[in-house]
Amino acid sequence: MTPSDLDRFRDLLSDLDRDIRIEIDQDSAADSSISPDNAIGRLTRMEAIQAQSISNAGKSRLGKRLLMIKSALEAIDNGSYGTCVTCGDSIPAGRLEIRPESRLCVKCASR
Repeated sequence: MTPSDLDRFRDLLSDLDRDIRIEIDQDSAADSSISPDNAIGRLTRMEAIQAQSISNAGKSRLGKRLLMIKSALEAIDNGSYGTCVTCGDSIPAGRLEIRPESRLCVKCASR
């Protein structure tokens, strides 16, 4: 991978990190806890709790993706970016274009 490729992926990862953090912040601002004293009705309250649970799961997923992005940026810095952590083969550029935080080649990811 050339230095210009690494710079492009660093920029892509940094932009993705920023966008995910903004999304998490916006979701957090929109969430509100459901008080048991809130007289919105049992079914409506259950729906609100379910929606909150789904939102929390989404934030958790985004948080994990942020960790993977951080790891990918560290891999760029230490020279191991684009190398599968399982088998050591190169990760195809097309895969990195779609999911720049990928740590596995297609073969290892499908196992």
